Amino acid sequence: MKYYFEQEVRHNGLNKYRVVKAASSYELGQKVRALRAQWDEQWERKCSAENKRIERENKIKNNEESLDYANEMTEQAEELQEALDSILSDSLEPIPLDEKSMKDFTLFPIDAPSSPIKTDFRKEPKRTDEKYNPQAPFLTKLFKKRFELFNAENENNFIKDLASWNEDKIQFDENFARSIVKYHEKLAKWSKDKEEFLKEQSQKNGEVDCFIQCYNNGETDAIVEYYSLVLENIKLPFEYDRQVELELNSENKMLLIDLLLPTVDDIPKLKKVAYIKSKNEFKETYHTETYMKKKYDNIIYQIVLQTLNYVFTLDGSHNFIDSVVLNGKIKTIDKSTGKDIEPYILSINIAKKDFVELNLSAIDAKAWFKSAKGISASTFADVTPVAPIISMSHDDSRFIEGYNVADTLDDSINLAAKDWQDFENLIRELFEQEFNANGGEVKITQASRDGGVDAIAFDPDPIRGGKIVIQAKRYTNVVGVSAVRDLYGTVMNEGATKGILVTTSDYGTDSYNFAKGKPLTLLNGSNLLSLLEKHGHRAKINIKEAKKLLNQ
Repeated sequence: MKYYFEQEVRHNGLNKYRVVKAASSYELGQKVRALRAQWDEQWERKCSAENKRIERENKIKNNEESLDYANEMTEQAEELQEALDSILSDSLEPIPLDEKSMKDFTLFPIDAPSSPIKTDFRKEPKRTDEKYNPQAPFLTKLFKKRFELFNAENENNFIKDLASWNEDKIQFDENFARSIVKYHEKLAKWSKDKEEFLKEQSQKNGEVDCFIQCYNNGETDAIVEYYSLVLENIKLPFEYDRQVELELNSENKMLLIDLLLPTVDDIPKLKKVAYIKSKNEFKETYHTETYMKKKYDNIIYQIVLQTLNYVFTLDGSHNFIDSVVLNGKIKTIDKSTGKDIEPYILSINIAKKDFVELNLSAIDAKAWFKSAKGISASTFADVTPVAPIISMSHDDSRFIEGYNVADTLDDSINLAAKDWQDFENLIRELFEQEFNANGGEVKITQASRDGGVDAIAFDPDPIRGGKIVIQAKRYTNVVGVSAVRDLYGTVMNEGATKGILVTTSDYGTDSYNFAKGKPLTLLNGSNLLSLLEKHGHRAKINIKEAKKLLNQ
């Protein structure tokens, strides 16, 4: 399935980052919201755990309820281990996507602006007010001139206050008029913002309705979106960065699931917390490595059954899906190179008609996986890569069109002196002939001369096949062990089942020793000439001549 939309999502508290991809803007929005909600929930739990840690330290300092706290932590650890054993049994009745929960019914978060209220302005001064008609002093009354001045002063005070009142009243009315204008401006903006909010909300909710309708109509993209949302949000008793990639073949109704599984280090291993009274401290005890490996295997097998149960149960009477191929991979580090890798550790193909006959409440997940011909190593903790039964589509932006070179070869052509790009295309063409007999295909990658992937073969053989990384080295010197290490790191990083290194020269002892026991094949110049002859081509390899030509 092709992804046309993507968005970066970060959580500063958890220090997590992921690029979320989707085939539609609606699916992208749903995935981003779900991921943010998941990370927010993880952050809350982390904060809660940190608060408990601080509480524990305070109890150590104060010597309060320390034994009770230790017993509580031990009880929680035991309950968690029990929950890990019941991942499958606790999820036997999957809940379908809730259409209402997918919609947004939140109210517009901003309150409407308040209409300004015109308060009573202070009372208008009147000439008859007591303030302007005070009782004249006795002596003032005796003298006419003084009495006239007294009354004139009161008149002036009134006139002055009335003028001031009129000015203030005009200002008051003007201010209120301006506040009314501003109110209507704010109200208009608020109304517009609310209208846009509700319009966007209605549009998103309409997309939900459309999505559900498309799913019910059996549209391929909608089915893939539906199960992407369902499977990425399955709750587990522990946390890990769960990721799912899906592809549906509508012709044979086969759903291909690439599921990122937890590593053994993601599994909680706390066994007991004891309080050491003499030291006034807590001591944590952890489960043994043997116990954790067995527990990890059980968890992985349960997750596989849980995932399949979600798909087949929710598909129910829709019958959009007849079978599922589930490829499980992990993110880890190749300890021999220090590079990040994503090897597949299991693969299984199961038909719906067979799965619905299982009694999941009493099943042994590992025994079922083996009986259903699932592919995996004997234990998952050792990280042994396996070939997926069916791989995701081979669309890769690195792939380019190749060109044929083999038909131009004869006994006079020195492969060790050939143009490096022609040499890479020759190797692609040669292995294409090798794998085509079994229905395989080989694609060449963009020329970079950086020692990376030169070609990728896809072999459909269910036992020895899968994704095969091929690197071509037109060398005139011995290939060093670093090139072999790089190939192995690329195989792990690509999730491939095998790596093939082809050179015109030869390999040193260190290279052969490193390749022992690993899914690597080293083909030297002699092997290359034999393979060419097998497919009807002839050439030569003359290292001395090539060195001279290349130096010139």
